[in-house]
Amino acid sequence: MKPSLVILISAFSGSSILASAFSSPSAPNRRRSGPSTRRTRGSDESESSGPRSESSSQRRPRSSRSDRQEVREIFDPKKLTIQQNVNEDANPLDLYSSVSLQNNPSFIKRRSDSSVVQINSKADVIISEEKVEPENKNESVDEQCKGPDIQHSHIQYLSLDDLFPNLNFGKIFFTNGEFRQNIRTAMRKDVFFTTPAYAILSPKVAAMMLDDDSSLQGTWNCIPKNISPEMKDALPLRMKRLTKVLRDYLGSGAPTGDNFMITLGELCGENSSAHWIDIIGVKDRIVSHSWHQDTGCSCTEESDLVKSRYTVMLGFPIEDGFSGSGVFSHVIKLEHEHLAPEGHNENEPVLFEGTVDERYILRPEFTLGKEIIRYRDTDVLHSAPDVVYRQSVMRFM
Repeated sequence: MKPSLVILISAFSGSSILASAFSSPSAPNRRRSGPSTRRTRGSDESESSGPRSESSSQRRPRSSRSDRQEVREIFDPKKLTIQQNVNEDANPLDLYSSVSLQNNPSFIKRRSDSSVVQINSKADVIISEEKVEPENKNESVDEQCKGPDIQHSHIQYLSLDDLFPNLNFGKIFFTNGEFRQNIRTAMRKDVFFTTPAYAILSPKVAAMMLDDDSSLQGTWNCIPKNISPEMKDALPLRMKRLTKVLRDYLGSGAPTGDNFMITLGELCGENSSAHWIDIIGVKDRIVSHSWHQDTGCSCTEESDLVKSRYTVMLGFPIEDGFSGSGVFSHVIKLEHEHLAPEGHNENEPVLFEGTVDERYILRPEFTLGKEIIRYRDTDVLHSAPDVVYRQSVMRFM
């Protein structure tokens, strides 16, 4: 097994956040080392110094590849997402009712089998081949994880205009791909160059992490720990590149980059982890849903919606004026809150295996006025889209 590079990030925040492994792309297929074969003189592609004989010109035509095997259809994510049902009225799933799951493969809760580490106050780079062994892998969902009935909305849609009014922010973001790309690039660079753990990386690794097709993570917090309220206004800007982009497109009334990040981050609630990640996803094929919770924790025992921790996603569609699925994560609404089992590491996802009927799957739609979604991790199971059609999605926690 090749070692994985795990980056531990600690910048501007004392909170612990989850760091994911950074691995190099797989090596391309190698050619065989033996001698290459060439067609004989009788082949229809052979070279000849003279005219072809009558017998060779009258030979039987070769069968086409389509006669010998089925032609593979070109993967068209836009077409596939248009065909998908958003299913806003998806039925909530009762994980604890054997009756509701009789005709569906049951979900089985299990621990993560990936290498997961907790972030501390020191910024380190760790190479590790160790894996966390799964515990209670075959344990079914039990009553210790069952929370209260869910009476509130599972998913909340928000607009950039809700957060930053009187700037026409939502429409410009929805219709101007250059603006979206510049926002995304500026955010990634500002986060990268203000994260101490990244400062020690080699230029080659840094370039790979900053590549548009590579996920990147850090913290959305722009205020160093233990700074008094009086000193906040005197702090230098962290998100300088983002500040310039916002003001170039939205005018002098635009928020600073720091204010943009903090405003979105504060939607996560007062018990947030301050974690941020720009997620790319698999874009070249259909993938199976992989249902999970990021933490299985709402950070409150009373199911207080105000004090709960939320997940917030800002979508970056791949084309202007796009409305549809393939941008945000897909979700399964739950009838009851599902809590991580006692003793579960907060930095480990709670994984589920199996499938579920389509009537339970909500594919949140990105469109004008719905550039952002918010949900509690205990209220839903979620997965990367089975068909991804986006530049990326940014997740705040």
